[in-house]
Amino acid sequence: MTTVNLHRLTDEQLTEHLVAWFRQTLSLEHRHLFVPVLQQLATARPVEPQRLADLAGLPVEQTVALLRQAPGEWDPSGTRLVGLGLTSKPTRHRFQVHGHSLYTWCAVDAMFFPMLIGAPARIQSPCVATGHLIQIDLTPAGVEHVEPSSAVVSVVTPATNVSEVRRAVCAAQNFFRSAEAASQWQAQHPEALLLPVTDMFQLHRRVVGQVWGDQLPG
Repeated sequence: MTTVNLHRLTDEQLTEHLVAWFRQTLSLEHRHLFVPVLQQLATARPVEPQRLADLAGLPVEQTVALLRQAPGEWDPSGTRLVGLGLTSKPTRHRFQVHGHSLYTWCAVDAMFFPMLIGAPARIQSPCVATGHLIQIDLTPAGVEHVEPSSAVVSVVTPATNVSEVRRAVCAAQNFFRSAEAASQWQAQHPEALLLPVTDMFQLHRRVVGQVWGDQLPG
């Protein structure tokens, strides 16, 4: 995928670009496995690969290979999954779902995971620039509350592969209390696009519908 200036894209073009990015970065098998992975991890219990294989309709050997390529996070025994985008291991992005306190690898993950899990969530994450806490309540259908209301989210789409997504993408996808607070960071990361929380949710609602539409809960 060639480098694209996200700032010059219309809403429709941005949606098409992100759909293409997901499809290029995640294989069809990875995309198919991702929904049951998130739904099982949202229970806050380590997940047996056999359970995921059964849910995804894949051989267990292929399932383990896909998880390790991603790369998934494993319990101390190395046999049960504890993280893949959504994780029990602390990050800056706290993600509360089904009454459990979990974490996401990046801010953008937190924005669209409720759609794939099929449950409301609360996000709590510090502004990268100021340290002020940002709190967001959202459902699979929309954003219910943002504090502060001026909060924005950064998104990047570098050409990468699934094994490098966390390193290449997640570090640059964060929450800021406002566009003004993000201005110095933005100057150092001109490739990143900043969007208000509700706009980022609506963007990914369109993207998720095209990438995972046939797997969405309900």
